[in-house]
Amino acid sequence: MKKAILVASFGTTHLDTLENNIAAVEKDIQSRYPQLPVFRAFTSGVVRRRLKEKYGMAVDSVEELLPRLEREGFTHIAVQPTLLLPGEEYDKLRKGMLDAAGRLHLSIGLPLLWDDWDIDSMAGVLKESYPLPEDTILLAMGHGTAHAADATYDRLRRAMNEQGMELCTVEGSLDFDFAVQALLAQPRRKVHLVPLLLVAGDHSVNDMAGDEEDSLKRRLEAAGFTVSYSLRGLGEIPAVREMICRRVPAER
Repeated sequence: MKKAILVASFGTTHLDTLENNIAAVEKDIQSRYPQLPVFRAFTSGVVRRRLKEKYGMAVDSVEELLPRLEREGFTHIAVQPTLLLPGEEYDKLRKGMLDAAGRLHLSIGLPLLWDDWDIDSMAGVLKESYPLPEDTILLAMGHGTAHAADATYDRLRRAMNEQGMELCTVEGSLDFDFAVQALLAQPRRKVHLVPLLLVAGDHSVNDMAGDEEDSLKRRLEAAGFTVSYSLRGLGEIPAVREMICRRVPAER
């Protein structure tokens, strides 16, 4: 029996963010399981292609990596996603595992926000990771999805509201217009923006903190808010990496 861990991420084309977030997660998992080799796979074909074209960096997909590991003699693979939700990317990951399973014994870990305990934990991590003065409200920006898992953001928003924070998404039902109206309904007029994303890439730099008129920052400023922001992905927060490490099904 030859075991390994496969860490599956959507991926990023920003090398500094890759190192600070995805690689940091992989290193923590390796430290937790020093007896097992840890491999990387990116689920986004666009990201993999751009990394190859721009930097000559080859990263396998899950469908490519699993057969290769089988050829190298591995029999038991624990696949741990770095995904936030059990949404479209998680469904795609599970399908990719089935298509490439062969004779492998596969197990898959849960995404970060699976149940109410996870949601409460994430709200607490955000509160502790971004201590702010009383006149400033934290607004976390997630990706959002057309998948039914978008409802997870509503559940997280309620948990964050209980601790004086707010949440919105780029593409989901909790859009930027919703965020502006929600913040106008409370007394604070200073806002600190943070990414609710594993990596602080294009969405964080452009959609959240960009200078275009439709960015979250500019919309809030137009509504009269004083806006600051942090460009730190969730993978840079030790408590979030610990949440991911606890999900690895390596001992099954």
